[in-house]
Amino acid sequence: MKDHLYLFLFMIHFSTGCILSDENQTKEISGYTGGSVVLPCSCADPQSTATAFTWQFHRSGKQWIEVFEDEKYRGRLELFNESSPQNLSLLISELRMEDQGYYMCKTERHSITSVLLTVKGCNLVQNTESTNAVTGYAGESVVLPCSCTELLAKPEQIQWMYSVKNTYLEIYPNEKIESHKNRVKLLNQTTPGNLSLHISALTAEDEGDYYCSVSSQKVFNRLHVEEKPHIHTPISLSTHQPSHQTRELTPPHQPHHTHQYVFILLGVILSVLLLTLLAFIYWRCRGGRNVKKVTSNEELKGEQDNPDDVTYSAVVHVKTASTPAHTESNPSEHTEYAPIKVKR
Repeated sequence: MKDHLYLFLFMIHFSTGCILSDENQTKEISGYTGGSVVLPCSCADPQSTATAFTWQFHRSGKQWIEVFEDEKYRGRLELFNESSPQNLSLLISELRMEDQGYYMCKTERHSITSVLLTVKGCNLVQNTESTNAVTGYAGESVVLPCSCTELLAKPEQIQWMYSVKNTYLEIYPNEKIESHKNRVKLLNQTTPGNLSLHISALTAEDEGDYYCSVSSQKVFNRLHVEEKPHIHTPISLSTHQPSHQTRELTPPHQPHHTHQYVFILLGVILSVLLLTLLAFIYWRCRGGRNVKKVTSNEELKGEQDNPDDVTYSAVVHVKTASTPAHTESNPSEHTEYAPIKVKR
């Protein structure tokens, strides 16, 4: 009985099919021309599968049409249900302004969800002046400005024209003027809305009027080419560059020379100190001898000048050990006189 109940519930679930998660609702999605956008649509039950579904497009004043049957969408549509059966979303690439409008996702059970797609196109940024004045120098490069208000919007068609004898000829993307071949390109290929033109290797013949065209919009530029000014400053800098490099290379050798100068200076100072010390020692030795000599002279002179200060004393030597008792000695023969200095 229980198995029959599960089978009954499964048959009911299978018979209901895919009921959309946003049934009877409208979502708003925006994109840019040249870009891609995903229109969301999916089953509310992740386990359910839509056996059949369609995507239809409607614009004001027109009936609903199958997008996969419209030639304008050929090669630009992609579905995700093969890898994820419950995901019925639609990818539209290379968006165009005509893709804008209402889209409807509809399953076999008549479950419906709607999407309002808004496509933002390229509106050129207009200069306050009627013409942009641009100056370039011969031999160099120049950029002629032109861009969309929405930098992510890629225009369906872009043209750059150049005036030759009051007639505008195309120079990008089709180079119809021989003088501009292989010298023009869009400035930034990674930003779709930047349509500025880059011209290299300028010549005097490149001077004139140019305009950027997107649909019916135009931006005008007037290019003036001048001779490259001769600046003497770079020449002087280049002539002095070696000396500049020499000055940059000199500092590593400075410490070596500094050490030499320090050693030389220390040697001179030590030599001067040594000479000074020797001179001082010589002066002290010579001065001491002079002092001793002067002192001796003064003492001798003082003794000569003061004879009264000297007293003589008699010293009698008596020989008793070797002289016999009967021998008479003469005291006068053995008497010596020694001077005694007396200071007053």
